[in-house]
Amino acid sequence: MQEITIEQINEFYEFLQGECPEKLCFKRGHQPKLNDKKSFAIIYYLQEYFKIFSDTIEKCDNCKELFDTRNEGLYWESKGKNYCGGCSDNVPVNYDRV
Repeated sequence: MQEITIEQINEFYEFLQGECPEKLCFKRGHQPKLNDKKSFAIIYYLQEYFKIFSDTIEKCDNCKELFDTRNEGLYWESKGKNYCGGCSDNVPVNYDRV
């Protein structure tokens, strides 16, 4: 089975929030329109329970974008928050970065 890319997961994340991809169209009112927390909860479930998505995909607690921890970002352990590469400067260098 081919690994699902971060771009594909991002597209699914945006779909769950009401943005329909050009190649997929729904009748009006049939598309989900969830907030970022609910959308990521679905992705998390698919990661952890069904192992469909890589468990290295996280949502930035600052900008709410998805990122792959294999390529960027960090986890601020004492705060329990993830930051993408663009937002990792929000964590002071002398803190518990993982």
